[in-house]
Amino acid sequence: MNLGGVIRLNKTGLCVISGAVLILFIYVFTTSSNNDPPSVKINLKQLLEVAIKAAENGGKEVVANKDNLQVKSKGLTKEGMQDRVTTADYSSHCAIMKTLKHAYPTLHIISEEKKVQCDDREIDYLGHVTIPKSLDDHLEEIRDISVWIDPLDATYEYTGKLYKYVTTMVCVAVKEEPVIGVIHKPFNTESHTFWAWVGKAKSSNLKYARSKSENIKIIISMSHSGEIKKVLSEKMKNVDIIEAAGAGYKALEVALGNVDAYLHTTAIKKWDICAGNAIIKAVGGKMTTKFNELIDYKDDTSVKNEKGLVVTITNHDMFIGKF
Repeated sequence: MNLGGVIRLNKTGLCVISGAVLILFIYVFTTSSNNDPPSVKINLKQLLEVAIKAAENGGKEVVANKDNLQVKSKGLTKEGMQDRVTTADYSSHCAIMKTLKHAYPTLHIISEEKKVQCDDREIDYLGHVTIPKSLDDHLEEIRDISVWIDPLDATYEYTGKLYKYVTTMVCVAVKEEPVIGVIHKPFNTESHTFWAWVGKAKSSNLKYARSKSENIKIIISMSHSGEIKKVLSEKMKNVDIIEAAGAGYKALEVALGNVDAYLHTTAIKKWDICAGNAIIKAVGGKMTTKFNELIDYKDDTSVKNEKGLVVTITNHDMFIGKF
């Protein structure tokens, strides 16, 4: 037995071994680098129902806490107003989060009050929500979905008992675009919840009926009305300015035709506008920055829109470059 012999390979043998090594390398590389979890899809029809229920559950907490508030300040806004947060903000946040996570434990949710630690108190997950039975199922990858929630919009006015401006909001964005918006008015005596799914359906109370006023009606934020009033008076004629609070409230005023435009001059958080953006888009309108740029809702690495806001159903270009 010659244990010290030399193994000689011909060209065919070398090709076979080289091919085997290449196949092994490709297999190891692809299996080791592909660490993504298995594909999980969500039915947006079912998510719409859950989103409506979540916004309504948040609204119940807002109403329940109105006479037993603890108010804190996060500091001053750029306009010099107190940026308030209350126990109602926290309770609503937890109710909305629990409702969404109960149905979809791995859902990516972006909230204004993300640091809140929620207790184990049970809430109503199963209450009835009415959406059209004719709606088709529509599946999307869960990794492409971000849900933006505002547990209590118009907190400052809420603490001052100006309840008509108060809303709770849930928005579903798919691949950065807002596709489902829910705006709930917890203090309305009727028509509490407004919702829309872009290209699919909208709630029966979302009926656009433009004001018969000959003047252009523009809604703006109470917190910085002086600045934009001056600018609009210099650049536009026959304009009626309406001051209001809450981005959700103002977006709905546009969607319902009560005003022609909602203009905002300063930075605004995306959880304040995502639901309104989806609703405006679903009813044929447009929400952009003041430079006519669309707003993306990808993830929580960029939660602020720094470039102002123009919201309209018609004649959008009329307001671009006016402030």
